[in-house]
Amino acid sequence: MRKTEVLGLLIALTIIQTIGIVELDAQSTANWLQWGHDGQHNGDSSVVGQKPQAQLADVTYDPFVAQEQAEAGDALTIHYQVPLVNGGATLLEYKTGVYTSCDPPGSHTPYPCGPDAWNWEIWNERAFTWQKGSLVEKWNFQSDWKPEPNNNVNDLNSEHYGLFGWEPVFHAAVSEGHVFVPGAFGSVYMLNEEDGSVAVHFSPFGSDPNTYVSSPLTADAKGNIYYSAMRLDPALPWTTDVNGAWLVKIAPDGVRLVKFRTIVPGAQENCFTRGPCGSQRGAINVAPAISPDGKILYIVSRSHLVSYITYLVAVNVSDLTPRWYLQLIGLLGKNNVDFAVDESSSTPAVAPDGSIFFGASSFNPSGRGDLLKFSPDGQFLAAFNFGWDETPAIYPHDGTYSVVIKNNYYKTNGPYFISQLDSNLRPEWHFRNETINSTHPSGYEWCVNAPAVDANGTVYANSEDGNLYVINQGGTLRGKIFLRLAADAAYTPIALGPDGRLYTENDGDMFVVGNK
Repeated sequence: MRKTEVLGLLIALTIIQTIGIVELDAQSTANWLQWGHDGQHNGDSSVVGQKPQAQLADVTYDPFVAQEQAEAGDALTIHYQVPLVNGGATLLEYKTGVYTSCDPPGSHTPYPCGPDAWNWEIWNERAFTWQKGSLVEKWNFQSDWKPEPNNNVNDLNSEHYGLFGWEPVFHAAVSEGHVFVPGAFGSVYMLNEEDGSVAVHFSPFGSDPNTYVSSPLTADAKGNIYYSAMRLDPALPWTTDVNGAWLVKIAPDGVRLVKFRTIVPGAQENCFTRGPCGSQRGAINVAPAISPDGKILYIVSRSHLVSYITYLVAVNVSDLTPRWYLQLIGLLGKNNVDFAVDESSSTPAVAPDGSIFFGASSFNPSGRGDLLKFSPDGQFLAAFNFGWDETPAIYPHDGTYSVVIKNNYYKTNGPYFISQLDSNLRPEWHFRNETINSTHPSGYEWCVNAPAVDANGTVYANSEDGNLYVINQGGTLRGKIFLRLAADAAYTPIALGPDGRLYTENDGDMFVVGNK
């Protein structure tokens, strides 16, 4: 590391140490600063949301939606950053650069094109501020971050491996006056929130272009930043084992790395007739989660070559040493296999009592997966038979809490529900999507992958029918507003601002909704 880099690192760590170790106040808990609102990722806001009476803003953050949908048969197979709201500032992922369509779309030719050429796009973090009732751009930071490759390079016969056209998420986090943004080579940029200038560039892996930030960034209450990274083979990234996989912590006393193989030391190595399972590494798109007391970090680890060898892992925040890990196979019976897939964005959510909830995929005909509940010491406690691509929201009330999820019946083309479960994952109420037409006789899917719940327990979720729904406790409709039809428009999260405005995403646009 050069002297200038050392000096920059020391300055940055001094900044974090000075301003980062603070107790959360009402204003900070009202802000939506990362995936799932806070380090517990439980989608619970201390504010009361506004009524969905008017569309207050519409910002296109992905100009390539039409091309991307054409490549995927009219679906939008992309995960996007949740809008980050800090006081009057709104931060948004913003795509620029070039999208190269295939000819014809979906053909993978002339190679590379479509999702096999998504590294020609540019990912930005863009800040907006409210001026006279409109969102106005304040600054833009162009990152050099790139997603992992979609398939093995020049090997279309390996199409059954890789990411299947699901673009990984580019996801920043806000912490005490700074915006932390993923960069190239497994790096992270710390920006000054006021003007987007670079305070420090943390680059713990040097300049290897095959090293990737593979998760959203998570901030804890002390200003520490956590993420997972991995290094892939440049030619055969999905059929050759990883060249390294790490959990990273940017802390006041330095940047720390721990290899996944050391935090899951007893991971299954032999995958039966398939041969080696591959090394453990962080599941793509899964953000690390923090316990309510800030002492434990939870992450989902999977074998690189075989997705169904998946573990929920607990790590001590202080030194990143393993605390416990639990394999998901067989939790619901010897023939049941729950696991993490890289096409999903399910992230652990932590309840006020320290329980951990994770939405897993599973091998069953329904395609619904399972929502799994674990105790803080790693005991499997309960399950609900839906979990695909879902980070649940948790509503604390009356000395207990409830869990809010989408609940889609895919194989039968409906029905589709937003469901609230009690703390033991028993249903309390269901709200059904009843937008019916000739193409959707049983309603539309809920496309929210991280719903929100406000201080009154009101639930906020977006649907593929193009509406943003506001649902009362008990499962009755409080209100809705139509934004844009979003059938097959992937899975998108929702956020609440400190003034109760609603920030939702739909078909490559961010819409802000609230009172007239």
